[in-house]
Amino acid sequence: MDAPNPSALPTFASRTPLHVGAVGLKVRDLDRLSQFYREVLGLSVLDHDKNGATLGAGGVPVIHLEHQPRAKPDDPRTAGLYHTAFLMPTRADLARWILHVARHKVPLTGASDHGVSEAFYLDDPEGNGMEVYFDRPADSWQWIGNELKMITDPLDIDDILREVPPAATYPGAPEGLRIGHVHLRVGDIAHAETFYRDALGLEVTRRRLCLPLAAGVEVDQALREQGHSSDCPPDLGSSGRDLVTLTWDGSAS
Repeated sequence: MDAPNPSALPTFASRTPLHVGAVGLKVRDLDRLSQFYREVLGLSVLDHDKNGATLGAGGVPVIHLEHQPRAKPDDPRTAGLYHTAFLMPTRADLARWILHVARHKVPLTGASDHGVSEAFYLDDPEGNGMEVYFDRPADSWQWIGNELKMITDPLDIDDILREVPPAATYPGAPEGLRIGHVHLRVGDIAHAETFYRDALGLEVTRRRLCLPLAAGVEVDQALREQGHSSDCPPDLGSSGRDLVTLTWDGSAS
């Protein structure tokens, strides 16, 4: 029997009993956003009509686009989505994706080595933040008590690219690609922590400017450093974050 293709296997973050399933976005230009996620990330269209589209990898939905042509642009000063983080199943898959976006001159907004992961950042055409990354093995992560040690260092892109030949192609999203986490903007971190910890039973894994919680949710004070009020409720008439689904699988390991 052939060994399983590692690019077809979801990673540790998607095999925990509770994990992010899919993200929903309100979008003003459905065709443009659908094309972007197909061409840049390589997602497949699983469903599409005039009201929206669902895209995924390996037949699994990861993003729902709801067509709202009259929606206002997302205001980063309000609560909402900071970014959706798409988790590559292998480091080689990330390397192939890097070559793909370089060949197609896709603008990136940053790249960082976080110790636990290697990440690239970009925005979709309507300004929704994205992270595309690979997690290092969970057994190599460092903990200080109950807090996960994370860093923000320069990323050694050349070392990642050594995973594949220079001519390697990216034919589409690997079947094991999933949403590894979402990063949310909130008005009050303490209030958000209470909700995610007490109502959903998540565990706080780190406290800094943002607050990662188990199950792939991070919350961040919305523009606190720029002096805006912490009272920043979401604008329900704007584009951007519509929903985040959390999936429970009691048989997961």
